[in-house]
Amino acid sequence: MDTAPERFGRHGVGVTAEARLEPLAPLIEYYTREMGELPGRLMIATNFLGDAQVMHGWASQSAEIRQAVEQAQALVVSVMIRLLNAQTTCSCSNSGDLAADVQRLLDEREDRGQG
Repeated sequence: MDTAPERFGRHGVGVTAEARLEPLAPLIEYYTREMGELPGRLMIATNFLGDAQVMHGWASQSAEIRQAVEQAQALVVSVMIRLLNAQTTCSCSNSGDLAADVQRLLDEREDRGQG
């Protein structure tokens, strides 16, 4: 995983965020290979947000907390889809199939009640 200080600045939130992601490096690398860097990271984020919604105790969270997580997940998905659509329209990669794969994954999560 690229955590070079030169890329994110020597200090600040970028370096701190990348350091927190270090344990996820294999997962990030996998999704980056499959989807590209930004869509891959967004897919991981939406998976984590979906997982939070099926954890024990989710129903006991306040309505505000549940809404915030659901809205965060919707924002992540909307950005991911926009990135994939931008790749498709510019013919930057073979992302037409990728967009269909992402939709399938999201549909599967929805079918399991995790969306």
